[in-house]
Amino acid sequence: MLLRTLIGSVVIVKSLYLPLFALVFVPLLRAEEAFPLRDGDRVVLVGSTLIEREQRYGYWETALTRHYPNKSITFRNLGWSGDTVFGDARAGFGTQADGFRHLKDHVLALKPTVLILGYGTNESFEGPKGLPRFVKGLETLLDAFAPTKARIVLLSPLRQEYLGRPLPDPAENNKNLRLYADAIRDVAKKRGHRFVDLYDLLGNEKHNLTEDGIHLTAWGYWRSAVVLECALGLREADGDHQRVQGVKITDNPRQIRVTANRLPLPPPPQEGAPRDSCCVISLSNGSRQSVLDLDPDLAQVEKLRQAIIAKNRLYFYRWRPENETYLFGFRKHEQGQNAREIPQFDPLIAEKEKEIAQLRVPMPHVYELKAEKKP
Repeated sequence: MLLRTLIGSVVIVKSLYLPLFALVFVPLLRAEEAFPLRDGDRVVLVGSTLIEREQRYGYWETALTRHYPNKSITFRNLGWSGDTVFGDARAGFGTQADGFRHLKDHVLALKPTVLILGYGTNESFEGPKGLPRFVKGLETLLDAFAPTKARIVLLSPLRQEYLGRPLPDPAENNKNLRLYADAIRDVAKKRGHRFVDLYDLLGNEKHNLTEDGIHLTAWGYWRSAVVLECALGLREADGDHQRVQGVKITDNPRQIRVTANRLPLPPPPQEGAPRDSCCVISLSNGSRQSVLDLDPDLAQVEKLRQAIIAKNRLYFYRWRPENETYLFGFRKHEQGQNAREIPQFDPLIAEKEKEIAQLRVPMPHVYELKAEKKP
């Protein structure tokens, strides 16, 4: 059986003599109750290194965008490496209070309807004694964001990986990270926010997820995107298998129609890594069963991811420009006249948003089955 494939949302399969099949989706249990995004949502990601570095890869945003091909949803990444719930890394040449004010002002200015927060990693190095201060700081931050009335997702910090010597054993650090993850869970429960336990959900992977035990690789962000989908109830816990059972569905005896809900999210290359199961469709006809390994041309979804990365890069230049001190800070008397160029990023970002809107919609493709000669 020869299968010619491309990605798509509607697939026509033409058979030379194959039996007729009907498309029957067999629902699998969701990992969690769904946390859907709505048309017009403005999603803002806030946090430290885990959030900021997601811009390099775009897997989280791509995974969420592909679920809603017909909805206009924007994403803005305000992550800042090394940051805390107190705004330490955003202080610049000012105080911690200045950093917190910058964090608050940036978020409120974007008028988010959904907030995804990822904190706790840097704070966990204070150990158990720092936990009460962290909880108080997280509560204060959430209070500061309350005027947005946004739906909020709180992420736990990641478990640190042990990659062997000369890197240190992170066992003791992981005890503290678990404490802080549990504290975030408690805050989320008390306030009615969604909690995603990345510490546990990414804790038993067969392949390394980080480059140094802490920072995710491309593979790590892809895997965490899958976990995030499951935790938000947007993906089945054991994959996106779609089962097709053998009953007649069309008047044309040479056709069946297969509909994929969304573009698959291809993983980055990694030697020995398992393939994503979202590209598999099972067909059955009585005692005969076959699996169509679609292995589609994933050019469209990769173009979508690259457009998302480019958009995020432009927005990063917009809100965190080079030489910010010269443009807006205490040395603006030297180059402050160049600050007028910063809003010129806005139309560039808008063009990328248009490109994303086009690429998020799956395209129909034809799959042709050619019968093998009977022995």
